[in-house]
Amino acid sequence: MTQGNIKSNINHTKVWFILLFFIELSVSNAQISPGKLTLAHTSLEGIKNCTACHDLGAKISEQKCLDCHKALKIRISQNKGYHVSKEVKGKECITCHSEHHGVKFDMIRFDEKNFNHTLTGYELKGAHKKVETCAKCHFEDHIADVKIRQNKKTFLGLDPKCISCHDDYHQKTMENDCAVCHNFEEFKPAAFFNHNKTDFPLKGAHTTVDCAKCHKTEFKSGKKFQHFADVSFKNCNNCHKDPHGGDFGLNCKSCHNESSFKNIKSTSDFNHSLTGFTLEGKHKTIECKSCHDQRSGAKGNYKEFESTKNINCLTCHKDIHNSIFGTDCKACHSQQSFSINKKIPDFNHSLTGYVLDGKHLTVDCKKCHTTPKMTDPQKHDLCAACHKDYHQGDFKDIKNRDCAVCHTTKDFKEATFDIEQHEVSSFPLYGAHMATPCTACHMKENKWKFRNVGKECIDCHQNIHIGFISEKYLPDNDCRRCHDSEAWQSITFDHNLTKFELRGNHAIIECRSCHYKDNPVSNTKEQKFTGINTNCSTCHQNVHGTQFEVEGTTDCSKCHGFEAWDRSNFNHNNAAFKLDGAHIHVACIKCHQEEWIDGTKKIKYKTGKLECIDCHQ
Repeated sequence: MTQGNIKSNINHTKVWFILLFFIELSVSNAQISPGKLTLAHTSLEGIKNCTACHDLGAKISEQKCLDCHKALKIRISQNKGYHVSKEVKGKECITCHSEHHGVKFDMIRFDEKNFNHTLTGYELKGAHKKVETCAKCHFEDHIADVKIRQNKKTFLGLDPKCISCHDDYHQKTMENDCAVCHNFEEFKPAAFFNHNKTDFPLKGAHTTVDCAKCHKTEFKSGKKFQHFADVSFKNCNNCHKDPHGGDFGLNCKSCHNESSFKNIKSTSDFNHSLTGFTLEGKHKTIECKSCHDQRSGAKGNYKEFESTKNINCLTCHKDIHNSIFGTDCKACHSQQSFSINKKIPDFNHSLTGYVLDGKHLTVDCKKCHTTPKMTDPQKHDLCAACHKDYHQGDFKDIKNRDCAVCHTTKDFKEATFDIEQHEVSSFPLYGAHMATPCTACHMKENKWKFRNVGKECIDCHQNIHIGFISEKYLPDNDCRRCHDSEAWQSITFDHNLTKFELRGNHAIIECRSCHYKDNPVSNTKEQKFTGINTNCSTCHQNVHGTQFEVEGTTDCSKCHGFEAWDRSNFNHNNAAFKLDGAHIHVACIKCHQEEWIDGTKKIKYKTGKLECIDCHQ
């Protein structure tokens, strides 16, 4: 047999083997598949399609499930919906959606009545809880996506917006978030709607008006439609008829309020200039009815003056001058007050010999011109001619001393008397006195006093040291022996005048450190300047006890100086035991150790050990 014949036989054998394999496979197919696929998956029947769902040698591929169910895959990737809830997340698809149970097998099955819809990301509230079946909401008419809609059994594709399922009652005239005004119990009434949060809060009589009075209902696009967002409210006459026919403008609220159209404001921001008579001065504050009094001949409400051609003061007011000064009252008077409380126009007061300035410019003429005639002469050479002497004769003995020396017509309280003027007085100001307010010295018992107020410290200040400091050091209560006017705390007393010279740190500490002591009974500090014991232990603690006492007194200065608490004055060679040799380099604590002395631990310096045998063997 040739080599070519051998190859040909081998190829024929392969072909027959493959044919036999597929014949056998088709016969045993029913034995390999565990059962028929559901109706939705019938297109995947046959052994050739196994790998559409299964990986070879493995279980069902979750990824392949999601590659087919793309809408669900998108939801999961967005971390939305039931399949990312705690009930489902992490489970295999086949746990809930098993296959190969026959064509009619329902892969999507659950207890609709007990299903927790909150797990989907949309909690059912109110009337939604009462919907009988899921199909009431989950059907194709409510699904906007065309591809998702093709799956008749899908629960995907719904939009949580109300108008995706419900008719838009407001026909796109309101915002899409119905829950701003409505709740889930019932559409009417709008439980959350608050008219006061709109651009037109309800006030007065508006609060009792039925909604339908303003929000009219009609048919629009073949449906019943009630106007809400498009109701005009810019002016009152958008809803109400103007009984004035537009004579007084469009701002009804300038005279009326929402409580009742008949209630007219006592004071109004109505633009009275529209009537031809501009309100000025007190005319602005009086009640409208004071002038509009429905007098005889009036053509209607607030039309009492419609037929009056020339309105002036005398139309309403009586002329008390009997026309002597003409009819132009405003030449002297103002509408603020009938009293002449300002300069009469064109009248030059300087011609009288007295120029008006400061507060004199605002004084009512009658305050000075008290006689019936304004032209009667008035004294004006001195302030006292008109004004009472506020200081009650304090300055009567000073020649040419008028109020104007210290005061101005601008304000009597603002005196012009300054420190420079005080310098030439009998009491020049120095130090802290320059910053002291005038009232501290010159206001006594709620009354100003400038004469004989005293010049010595004791005249104003209390001597707190009486009975505590000897008169030797404080003659005539003269505080300046120790203090100065710059600052009370600055002390200049020469302590060397006493029996206790200040040395070292004693010279820099405050006086009160030694001369003021706490009284634990009264919880106060008490001063003491006399009878102070000058022994160190009077102020300082004696840490050595009675070791160095001589006749009951310890002289600390034998060892310690005043600059610091050290042993600068101590010389061991002056003691009973002179240091020499190796003793010079021995630490003090080696010989002088702590012991219990008088009930406390103290370093013992007087050891009584003067012989070698006392310390050395």
